[in-house]
Amino acid sequence: MKKSALFILSLIWICSALSQERFVARINSPQVTDLTIFLKTGYDIAAFSPGKYIDLVINNQEFQNLTAQGFSMTVTQTENQLKANLIVGKALAGYRTYADLYTELLNIQAAHPSICKLYDVGDSRGKEYSATAYSNYKHEIWAMKISDNVAIEEDEPCIYYMGEHHAREPIGLEVAMYVLNYIVSNYGINPSITNSVNNKQIWFMPLVNPNGHKVVTDEADVWWRKNIRDNNANSTIDAGTTDGVDLNRNYGWEWGGAGTSGDPTDITYSGPYGFSEPETVAMKNMVDQHHFVAGITYHSYSELVLFPYGYSTDAFAPDHTSLQALAVSMANTIPSAGGGYYTPDKSSGLYPSSGTTDDYSYGQRGVFSYTIEIGTQFIPPSTQISSICADNLQAALILLNRVDQSTLTGIVKNANTLVPLEAQVFVQGIDNTGAYRAPYVSDAGFGRYYRMLPDGNYTVTFSLYGYLSQTFTNVNINNIAQTILNVNLVPAQAVTVTGTVTDLNTGLPMPDATIQILNTPVSAVTTNSAGEYLLNNVMEGTFDFKVSKQGYSTIIQQCVVSPIYHQFNFQMQESTAWSFESGTFEQQWTFGGNSPWVITTETPYDGLYCSRSGSIADNQTSTMSIVLNLTASGMATFFRKVSSEANYDYLTFYIDAVQQGQWSGGAR
Repeated sequence: MKKSALFILSLIWICSALSQERFVARINSPQVTDLTIFLKTGYDIAAFSPGKYIDLVINNQEFQNLTAQGFSMTVTQTENQLKANLIVGKALAGYRTYADLYTELLNIQAAHPSICKLYDVGDSRGKEYSATAYSNYKHEIWAMKISDNVAIEEDEPCIYYMGEHHAREPIGLEVAMYVLNYIVSNYGINPSITNSVNNKQIWFMPLVNPNGHKVVTDEADVWWRKNIRDNNANSTIDAGTTDGVDLNRNYGWEWGGAGTSGDPTDITYSGPYGFSEPETVAMKNMVDQHHFVAGITYHSYSELVLFPYGYSTDAFAPDHTSLQALAVSMANTIPSAGGGYYTPDKSSGLYPSSGTTDDYSYGQRGVFSYTIEIGTQFIPPSTQISSICADNLQAALILLNRVDQSTLTGIVKNANTLVPLEAQVFVQGIDNTGAYRAPYVSDAGFGRYYRMLPDGNYTVTFSLYGYLSQTFTNVNINNIAQTILNVNLVPAQAVTVTGTVTDLNTGLPMPDATIQILNTPVSAVTTNSAGEYLLNNVMEGTFDFKVSKQGYSTIIQQCVVSPIYHQFNFQMQESTAWSFESGTFEQQWTFGGNSPWVITTETPYDGLYCSRSGSIADNQTSTMSIVLNLTASGMATFFRKVSSEANYDYLTFYIDAVQQGQWSGGAR
């Protein structure tokens, strides 16, 4: 009986897939507005080359609809062509299956045990399900570490190479494995490779999406992009786009923003929340647990080398200059099929995409992470695999060696105990520019830091709560070698901070006001009946004090705490404020548009809750408003975070129906 059931499920998949057969259609010389239209209407965009072409994955009905709208298109990739390109299970002659990959990784480890160690870093989504349809999808996610003392976590920079987040892009797996095999086979022979293995820790995660890979290599659906999350909870893997999450939209940095969809049937469905998928959790854990300085994720296609940020066209990374320079160096070594070389670009230079590997790795950890879009089709013919892989080798080695020059490095320790410290490393002129990136900190285990910078002279400050900050000027960075700067931070002196809080208008003491020192472990306190407060054991340093009370405007003020200066007084101004901390909207709020605003715990400015616009589509709005009866003039302020298509979708603020401001892209 079970066999019959399985047979019927297979027939359902095949029949459904054939009835919706898809292909890639190319629009040559597109207008800028064409891309916007396809993004907004949810088309599956396979590739985009500005001014040259847009490739769409569509079916015959969609082809006819677009033709009727006046688009001139040519078919460039058919389903039969992609299937013909898959010569599975023939070692290097074609595309590896999951079983091929696992066997090969085991064999490499066995042949090179002194430099290779294989790790199971997480389960796939299919392994979590017990339904019969998933019995052949019990895949693990594998990571191969290459280093001379391979079983030990050393004080060395880590580099990663990831392949195949998207199932229909198996060439990424092949390139990652080519680079892996090259490094292993040249250890002890090539001096540069030997030096890298001896002084770095090189990680390969060649198959991030093993379940989707099986769907493609089994030819059940060669257009499959996502993992196999059971979105409709019917315990089967549904053909088309019903199931699955786009893994390269599921990372937590700017999750759910521009270039993603909240619709589970969409090709760019970002999942129910950031890091909802076990595959992306596995990659997050890798990035978080090792001291990576650079990495590549391989995708196909478009012949591009992309770098952060991707979530907004307006968001430029603080390290934009160095990120771009490395992208240019790599791109100029990868031959393009039509002559010339790959094109380097900021990821959102094509169009915004949020929740990506690169944005998380860079935004959260400062890793110089790149996406290389390989070739001119999803699944190149197997006869081209070898040459494509060879063409991408030099770029991989350039990234591997980038940390060896134009880099500031050193170890931060406690001056008294020489224990390593996880201190912030702030580079003036870099870290105070561009869109937000989490503060760069030294490694907790060794106190090591790496800052890859443009050549020049810099002012660098090292800081950690409980220690006196140290600033160094004229720190020279050059392309000859690394610049070494070791730092011993002196423990700070504990100070008792006192002061009073009063009402600005009356001058009277303000009881029950809350005093916090932001980004420190110091517990908040409240003022007494005389408006006085006391904070014990505050370490010397420069901090942001936050003073708040219901009915008054919040104060955030920078203060320098020292044994000499430790008394700070504040005056608060009466106001009406809403923080949404009750978890529900007050009755004064009203809503309009196509979808009302909601209370959420997703990325509040402070506290536990914030408000977020409703989920809307093209030409729709989501509004919230409040009527205030004011007896005196004042100021309206609020904290905002915007993640939308730049210069197209706006958050707009009005007072008395008069527009006061509007923001788009990645504005904060």
